[in-house]
Amino acid sequence: MKKSTLFLFSALLLLCFGATAQPHRYLDPVFPTVKKTSAVPYGSNFTVLTVGIPSIAHTTRESLLMDIYEPEGDSQAERPLVLYFHTGNFLPWINPATMLSVNQSCGGTRNDPAAVEMCTRLAKMGYVVASVDYRLGWRPDLSEELLRRFTLINAAYRGVQDARTCIRFFRKNAATEGNTYRIDPNRIVAFGQGSGGYLSLNTAALDKYSEILTTSEPNKFIIPIPGLGPTPMVIEAYNGDPYGIQSNIGIVDALYNAATGFPVGDTLYVPNHVGYSSDFNLAVNLGGALGDKSWLDANTPPILSFHVPEDPYAPCGDGLVIVPGVNFPVVNVTGSCGVQPIQDNLGNNAVFSLGGLLNDPLSVFARTINGNREGFFPLLRPASDSAPWEWNTFVPNTQLPNGTIVPLNCSTNETTAKSNIDTIMAFYAPRACRALGLDCPGVSTKAEDLFDASGILNVQPNPATSEVWFSTDTEHPIQAIELYDLSGRMVRNIRNIESSYYTLQRDGMPNGMYVAKLYFEKGVAAKRIIFE
Repeated sequence: MKKSTLFLFSALLLLCFGATAQPHRYLDPVFPTVKKTSAVPYGSNFTVLTVGIPSIAHTTRESLLMDIYEPEGDSQAERPLVLYFHTGNFLPWINPATMLSVNQSCGGTRNDPAAVEMCTRLAKMGYVVASVDYRLGWRPDLSEELLRRFTLINAAYRGVQDARTCIRFFRKNAATEGNTYRIDPNRIVAFGQGSGGYLSLNTAALDKYSEILTTSEPNKFIIPIPGLGPTPMVIEAYNGDPYGIQSNIGIVDALYNAATGFPVGDTLYVPNHVGYSSDFNLAVNLGGALGDKSWLDANTPPILSFHVPEDPYAPCGDGLVIVPGVNFPVVNVTGSCGVQPIQDNLGNNAVFSLGGLLNDPLSVFARTINGNREGFFPLLRPASDSAPWEWNTFVPNTQLPNGTIVPLNCSTNETTAKSNIDTIMAFYAPRACRALGLDCPGVSTKAEDLFDASGILNVQPNPATSEVWFSTDTEHPIQAIELYDLSGRMVRNIRNIESSYYTLQRDGMPNGMYVAKLYFEKGVAAKRIIFE
């Protein structure tokens, strides 16, 4: 066995674990059912998706919609709020006329299976969750990289405005409309998946228009326009400020018409819910990247990231965004591997370590592969599996630039995707507790949490082929069992056992070693098991 593997098991077996035996709100799914309210408008603004032939097409105002998930039977007066942003490359998913993927990906709506799954889980943990649509539209089909970059930065900028519009909607509702959804306006999370991860990162970091012009790469967001010279890709007078609250409405004039093709006189944005704060307490990024790392500063909230280091489309470090399908490079960005060290150096992520290092199995393992960064979980997957939390039962076709129609390579493995979501939620939960200041017992490091079960716990057979039996004396019933694989990923989560005997079925798990974490009334214990 490799030395690194021995270290992992030593850490898992000897270090204390952070969670307690009983399930707790914000750490576990304590609510069995969720109420979902669909298509709730949180504002409106102008989309560019209708722009086709510049001489006749115009920007059009559209409602901005979200689905709201709430734990059913919850009597708590105020609950923390999570805004969840789906993936989709800032483009629509399916063209209904052709059933071809427009965005060259396997999803892109608030009804994506992964989005619904994660929103539901968060609501069962006690959060109010809004699965948020945002404005789409850019030109990945353009042949020049600079033009593609120009249209993409505008799309991302509109998304940042929409994210902050949604935050202000909830704060306004809480202040003046009776707090319909019973949210805690002082505890808000921006949680993004894929392209939504770009939104959560950039909404966290881009807080001044001047940052568009002062990037780490000179003239990164400047475009030369014939007759005008170097011109910012985003012009505050027309696009609005990053918060979308400027009182003056941006109207396209001849200058912006020359840069975009939008008709003179078109409106690009309108303010929504002015007078309320757009701030939030925690950003969560699943596979996204930041437009420019210079935007990170002391005002940036804590950031929690999950990323496949070998992701070929959204770089984990500094690198080019690649449009899936057509494989066009667009712009240099910084992903999780580059963002998290900067956040640590700025002290923005120190909150994750308050109360001592988290010593649950995922945290212990993560520190062996992430440079001891409490806010980062690298998902060790091949480049071909860059979004391992996603799956879709419908696999669309896509059209290559040469006209060839080919099926997309979409994961349909719901079981594997959900096991990765198990990992994401287990790593997220205690850190969100600390960042939001929630009452979450057991997230601090306590040596007494480790329970010596050597004299009462039997594990047979071990190694096993099909099942493992856990048994204790009647005075120490097993309350729950979690099973982790070698990567630190939770593969089973069995709750409410309350028995001195439990049979763990293999159910197709691969050969190899696992760590079983067993919860008792007085603490937790860990046992190594082998399936062969």
